[in-house]
Amino acid sequence: MKTENQTTTQKRRRPRRGMSGLTLIEILVVVTILGIIASIVGIQVAGQLEEAQVDTAKVQISNISDGLELYRVKFNRYPSSAEGLNALTSPPKGRKPIMEKIPKDPWDNDYIYVSPGQQNTSKFDLQSKGPDAVADTDDDITNW
Repeated sequence: MKTENQTTTQKRRRPRRGMSGLTLIEILVVVTILGIIASIVGIQVAGQLEEAQVDTAKVQISNISDGLELYRVKFNRYPSSAEGLNALTSPPKGRKPIMEKIPKDPWDNDYIYVSPGQQNTSKFDLQSKGPDAVADTDDDITNW
């Protein structure tokens, strides 16, 4: 004679027919959760990318500014606005270039150089247009 515990144990061990796998609803719930997680991670990564681009522009402006200061030491003046940043790569009098190449900003735009500067009247203004690629807006990265 079987006891009630033995019958329950045997029922648990028997594979259920027609009940294997996941239902469509369960699959949709899992896919939705994965989508939400992916979108959160994507937003975080995009924010980090923009922050890294801004940091890169700041470093490049600092490096170009250092090159302009070295130019001033060598030639007793900053390059004029007409000479532009190209004076760092092709200095006058056949001297060695101060920089091999002037980088573009992280958004693939040229840096804006003005000498004498409107903001730094005794030096120069150096500016990236920033992510929107429009000069003189709030997202510009500058040396002032």
